[in-house]
Amino acid sequence: MSGAGPAAAQLDQLLAYDSAKPLDVKVVGGEPKGDVRVEDITFSSVAGEPPIQAYLVRPASGSGPFAGVLFVHWFAPPESSRAQFLSEAEALARRGAVSLLVSTFWSDEKRYMSRKWETDFQNSVNQAKDLRRALDVLLAQPGVDPQRIGYVGHDYGAMFGAVVAAVDARAKAHVHIAGTARFSDWYLFGSSTGVPKGDALKAFKEQMGRIEPVNVIGKAKNAFFFQFGEADHYTPRKDFIDVYMAAPEPKRIATYPSQHEMQEGIIRFDRTVWLCE
Repeated sequence: MSGAGPAAAQLDQLLAYDSAKPLDVKVVGGEPKGDVRVEDITFSSVAGEPPIQAYLVRPASGSGPFAGVLFVHWFAPPESSRAQFLSEAEALARRGAVSLLVSTFWSDEKRYMSRKWETDFQNSVNQAKDLRRALDVLLAQPGVDPQRIGYVGHDYGAMFGAVVAAVDARAKAHVHIAGTARFSDWYLFGSSTGVPKGDALKAFKEQMGRIEPVNVIGKAKNAFFFQFGEADHYTPRKDFIDVYMAAPEPKRIATYPSQHEMQEGIIRFDRTVWLCE
């Protein structure tokens, strides 16, 4: 745990969960790929959600110790899926890492578009709790070294990474790609119940303020590498500078002539090198 003072204590309490609850990991499929094994698994939610779908990617042989990485994908239908970082995880497995790639509430476009702004806050809290549960699952894998855990998140994955880091120091190294400073920036694009207005909008922003990435990341005890695109229309320059400035040391920032997709090879190369270091 990290952070100090009343605000940090309140965040710890808000994102607390029953870590003793059984993980209930079930393997529903698997595919050997030479020196790498990819398993299709599910594990239990701690937030009352259905079982979480994930890919577990590991070296096909060896007993470790292995580094571990939790990957959290972006929102870009129809590509919003746990498969986003699959090739990257396979490459890391060849270098001796175990990766967990999880599904989220934005994995399903219909579910995301049917969300209601009235429940955005609780839904976000639930998602953060389930990402902490994902760290439980990753750390429970045979041979995974708890001192060498990383987190990689793109878009919403980056934003939720800031929330998780604020209360959970188990992932020592965080890579956040193209995340904006505030959930409300994107939630207010719309929902199935529209958007709040007037006093409701003020109350919504105040409530979301308790978990906004820019407000909570300063409580973290992790190392951060931020990757942003200078041509990203979804994440304005001021936003990513604000998040970077709010983050604790040690931290690094790199910008690229990229749009929000951040698919250029150098971007993946840079974060691989940083994680390995």
